[in-house]
Amino acid sequence: MSLNKRKTVISIISAFTVFLVSIILVSCTGIGPFAGFDDGIIDQGIEIFEVQKGDIRQIVSTTGSVDSDIQNTYTVQGSGEIISALEKGDAFSEGDILVELDNSDGLLILSQAEKDIELSESSLNTAKINYQKALDENHIAIQLAEINTEKAEESTESAFKSLESANRSASLAYESALRVLENAEEQLQIARNDPATTDMQMAQYESNVESAENQVNSAKASNSSSTSQSESSYDQSILSQSSTYWSNLSSTQNAEAQIETTRENISQAEIQLGLAKMNLESTQEDIISGYILNAPYDGIVFLSDFKVGNQNSGTNMISVISNDFLIKATIGETDISKISEGDEAYVTLDAYPGNEFPGKVQKIIPVSVDEGNIVSFEVMISFSNNEDIEIFFGLSANIDIIAKKADNVLFVPIQSVYKEDGRSYVDLLTSEQIQQEDIEGYIEKTQVTTGINDYYYIEVITGLNEGDIIVTSRIQ
Repeated sequence: MSLNKRKTVISIISAFTVFLVSIILVSCTGIGPFAGFDDGIIDQGIEIFEVQKGDIRQIVSTTGSVDSDIQNTYTVQGSGEIISALEKGDAFSEGDILVELDNSDGLLILSQAEKDIELSESSLNTAKINYQKALDENHIAIQLAEINTEKAEESTESAFKSLESANRSASLAYESALRVLENAEEQLQIARNDPATTDMQMAQYESNVESAENQVNSAKASNSSSTSQSESSYDQSILSQSSTYWSNLSSTQNAEAQIETTRENISQAEIQLGLAKMNLESTQEDIISGYILNAPYDGIVFLSDFKVGNQNSGTNMISVISNDFLIKATIGETDISKISEGDEAYVTLDAYPGNEFPGKVQKIIPVSVDEGNIVSFEVMISFSNNEDIEIFFGLSANIDIIAKKADNVLFVPIQSVYKEDGRSYVDLLTSEQIQQEDIEGYIEKTQVTTGINDYYYIEVITGLNEGDIIVTSRIQ
């Protein structure tokens, strides 16, 4: 039930109560069931009420104003002339341009960033080519090293064989010369011992010995020369093999170092290309966000420093609000515990006094605010239906929040319930035929269990029935 309808029901109930009292007053003239009694009631200031059923709403009322669900403030970082900008109060849709700057400088920076990428890609391709070239040179160096090593080993082996052969030849020649010398000396000895040997023959034998001695010396000299030459050739081949080894090692190491260098160049080129791409993306984002500001949602410009034709200073700001309006209000600390998020609420706007808008408590901010030394809490009320009228930011509003409710329950005026010893009671009229001289004898103190209440009525859970008549003011 809306608050307007609830208030109408209360008015009807009040009118009914007045009507009932009027009947009782008429009975003072002897008409009706309370004839002969009501003069005494009137004299004692007693009022009565018939227990009935209805709806009870416990309401927390407050005031507030129309606010926005979202509010943001933006700046534009790019430098340049402002070529378009929405002004205060302008409405926009999500994606619309709020502010746009001349981006000529940004386009130049973007062009340079694109060229940097081309240069980085070229450097990377060159590094890859050099890397492949280094791999090929390393392969060739390894093959040449293997060939040179094989040749050096063959040369050393050949020199060693030549040395062995020279040693054998020299040894055979020397041994042969020795045998000739021995034969010549034996023949000389025989000739000396033979008396028949002539001087001429002796001279010949001596000449043969001398010749054999010369052959031995010659073979010995030749053997030494041949061996020395072969040894020299062998030593040279050993040195050549060693030189070949170190040359091959240096060549392969240089080739491997070149591979590592070109590999590192590729890595550096890839990093440089990555940085160039990041710079391009950043530049593109700067052109989008630094020169054009798009609306993040449907809304209205709340405030703007941007003026078309001016230069952007970097500190200019534009504030926007969404057109998803709500009511911002405050609730005092004595009532804040009575309400919860999701509670029903009814809103009236001063600009539209004849309209009541349903809503609900959307958010309770659990941080107090000080309003004139009164501790309060901010509460956000969302509209459930406001399509029939145009809502403006900042409109004044009156809010009734349904803290508790009870439908179709028994209720009585709140002043008719009194407490004794922690229990609740009402005074119940026990008879329609009441004697003036014994008023108190027709009133029964009845214990009741009560529920929620509004400003005027309180729910009765037990103790009374619909149609019971109770006294709403104590007997004096």
